[in-house]
Amino acid sequence: MRIAAARTLGLRLALAGLGLALATLLTACGGDSKPEPPATATTAPSPSATRTARPPRATATPAPPKPTPTPRQPIQKVTKLGVGVYVPGGGHIIDILYRCEPTVILLQDPGVEFAKEVRYWFPKAFIVGRRNIGQQPLDNPAQRGEAAADYVAQLAVPLKGIVNAWMSYNEAGNGQDVEAMKAYDEFQVAFARRLQDVHGVDAVAGNDAVAALTPEQYVTYFAGAIRESRYFGVHAYAPKGAKSLQDQAEWYVLRYRMIHEALAAAGIQHGKFILTETGLWEGWRGVVDEGEMVREWFWLSDEMDKDDYVIGQAIFGVFGDGQWPKFDIANTGIVDALGRYKR
Repeated sequence: MRIAAARTLGLRLALAGLGLALATLLTACGGDSKPEPPATATTAPSPSATRTARPPRATATPAPPKPTPTPRQPIQKVTKLGVGVYVPGGGHIIDILYRCEPTVILLQDPGVEFAKEVRYWFPKAFIVGRRNIGQQPLDNPAQRGEAAADYVAQLAVPLKGIVNAWMSYNEAGNGQDVEAMKAYDEFQVAFARRLQDVHGVDAVAGNDAVAALTPEQYVTYFAGAIRESRYFGVHAYAPKGAKSLQDQAEWYVLRYRMIHEALAAAGIQHGKFILTETGLWEGWRGVVDEGEMVREWFWLSDEMDKDDYVIGQAIFGVFGDGQWPKFDIANTGIVDALGRYKR
């Protein structure tokens, strides 16, 4: 029995060893059983995790915004400094005027749209209109005056509310010819009555050459024209050969004061004065430099500030087309210098 039991035990042990060996063999041959990884094993990092991180791309500094130019605004200041424009107009003339900043503006034969644009930019300016009539006959003065009024009205009526008043003849007064002065007075009376009463447009009497008449001659020969017209125009130039408006000023550029005194003494009612042309007798170019001429016009405007019956001066003038080159202020530093007056 013991021998049989021993045999049985031995057989079991042999079978157990055989099973262990068989299990080992199956593992080595890739059986279904997978061993657990060792506890100390570490999973390999992905390639992307091992790259050096790139620094963020630098953000470009934005360029500063371009300054927005300040849009032009209509000129609101009021002075007694102004200019005359003797070309039809256009954008470049508007630019010149804007830089001059005039308060009194004379426009010769302006286009309707140009005149409207001038008024837009200069809402407070006093604008005088002038038509270049050419020949200025004084035969049949009353009829001539009415015909001149009708001719001026062709342009003046469409510009009501734009241009304040209109001239007739220019520098027609002749203190050496009594009959001519009488005829010119009759002409101006007829012109003023028809322009103002029929067409509803204000008239500017006078506009004679500097020193062409004495103050007393205005009283004697032109009382009718001065009474009938809403305004009275005077030209103010320095004497021939002078380099300054202040040379003999009381007899020349300030002569309007003596005229005013003579009219007042005679009891002649009149509208406000306008200096419709001012400057040196033969022009400023080649006589004085730009700065000197500007100071002369500033001086005259300052003088007019003392006289409330004077609207202001219109410098002769803006051309830019080759006419009157010794007087022309276009394309000069005078343009910007005038604009600084009482800015």
